[in-house]
Amino acid sequence: MTFILRDLPDDKRVIGANLLDGPFELPRLVVKQSALEHNITAMTEYCRVNNVSLAPHAKTTMVPAIIRRQVDCGAWAMTVATMQQLHACMEMGVKRLLLANEVVNARAAEWLGRELAARGSGHEAYCLVDSVQGVAELARGLGASGLARKLPVLVEVGPAGGRAGCRTVKDALAVARSVAKEPALRLAGVEGFEGIIGASRSAETLDAVDRFLEGMQQTALTFETEGLFGLPGDESEVILTAGGSTFFDRVATVLTRAPLAKPYRVVLRSGCYVTHDHGSYGGPAPLTGELDKPGFLPALELWSEVLSKPEPGRAIAGFGRRDAPFDAGLPVLLGRVPAGEPGPRTQVDGTVAALNDQHAHIVGSPELDLTVGDRVVCGIRHPCTAFDKWRKLLMVDDDYTVVEVLSTWF
Repeated sequence: MTFILRDLPDDKRVIGANLLDGPFELPRLVVKQSALEHNITAMTEYCRVNNVSLAPHAKTTMVPAIIRRQVDCGAWAMTVATMQQLHACMEMGVKRLLLANEVVNARAAEWLGRELAARGSGHEAYCLVDSVQGVAELARGLGASGLARKLPVLVEVGPAGGRAGCRTVKDALAVARSVAKEPALRLAGVEGFEGIIGASRSAETLDAVDRFLEGMQQTALTFETEGLFGLPGDESEVILTAGGSTFFDRVATVLTRAPLAKPYRVVLRSGCYVTHDHGSYGGPAPLTGELDKPGFLPALELWSEVLSKPEPGRAIAGFGRRDAPFDAGLPVLLGRVPAGEPGPRTQVDGTVAALNDQHAHIVGSPELDLTVGDRVVCGIRHPCTAFDKWRKLLMVDDDYTVVEVLSTWF
């Protein structure tokens, strides 16, 4: 009898096996192929219709097979948060990368310059600056790297109380002027992250998001008025980029109205759309009702077994914090498949109430319809902290037959 452990071999023997036939060690995080491909296509079409570009955040999955699908479907670039992620994406074959973070370590900047020089002009990287000191350290490292071309940088702006980024146009202008003085750098645009403003799509939050994006417009216009985007006749495009997974529609609406004379490109950086979820993004989403098509579909499912039913109304399933994200809420119980049966899946009137390292507490009425050995399936909240718990995942079709093995590169 075949039994396949969690760290399964990435070879042809796994392809064609069925998750519900019992050969795989559980718990197991799986990706539904149909939902994933729907989401990638839907986001690509949204960007085409709204005349914006997409640089999906690679940190969501760090799965080469998924990132290649996003690039092959027309992503303008991939976004990363760290040098490690940047290098991994370069090794995956991604040619244009947006490092949505400041580089304030001169040795890191030198490494980046040497890496770009070695890979040639076909590879491009952007990074962020939000201080005169940071500009100086970035330029110092690049100057030692031997990179012959200028590195394009984006001035980051941020809301009060948020993360990094200049808080006023005056501060941003000082940073942009310091960029203009550095031979190793080229001011390429303005960046911000509106997702930190709020989690709901209330009228009050949407108004605050729009005001923040209008501030990004004003910052870019100030840079243009002062001639910081290049000499007259320089037709290099300006980059305006924001757009997480909650408000990317507002970014597409507001930033495409920027009153700039120079050509510019609006770049969304959503990452979670690719798998969506049953929690943080599972409510009203920007794409819902767009293009006369369904919105994004949840593509991640976590399968496990009921290990114990120690008392009425409580069952213990074999997954925990090492297997499922919990930073934005606990997994959502979707259903069960009875022990020893291939299906069908039925609903369960229960809730995941707590997680230990390797155990989940499912609670319900005293008649909770779960039996030891049952397989239970949960949806997850916040995919960005799901993939990093797994070295390998299964891509399955709608019958839960394995069609591909996905490796993570964290």
